[in-house]
Amino acid sequence: MDIEIIKERENSLLDRKEITFNISNTGATPSRDEVKNKLVAMLNSQYELLVLGNLTTEYGSHEITGYAKIYSDAARAAEVENKYVIERNKSKPVEEVEEEPVKEAVEEKASDEAEATEE
Repeated sequence: MDIEIIKERENSLLDRKEITFNISNTGATPSRDEVKNKLVAMLNSQYELLVLGNLTTEYGSHEITGYAKIYSDAARAAEVENKYVIERNKSKPVEEVEEEPVKEAVEEKASDEAEATEE
């Protein structure tokens, strides 16, 4: 995933920097979280201060056009942005896969089959 910044504008009234960018990718469409992490690294910002706007793609194209805003502090972002936008831009927790329930299910199935053959 390669990100190219097309336009960068300082908005002093809202105390933020507005960025328009293009993403070119060859594999699967990247998630919002992946795009946000890459932009934070590129722009030397903090995760809480960057708010991703829209990400749009054309049918059949591997290019995504996006819009992001970087605020000076988190309080200003919460003041300006809608609550649902702030909630959408929070990081998603990574779910851990547990191996034990699968083993227990296999053992239960084996014991059920053993009981069925005994009868």
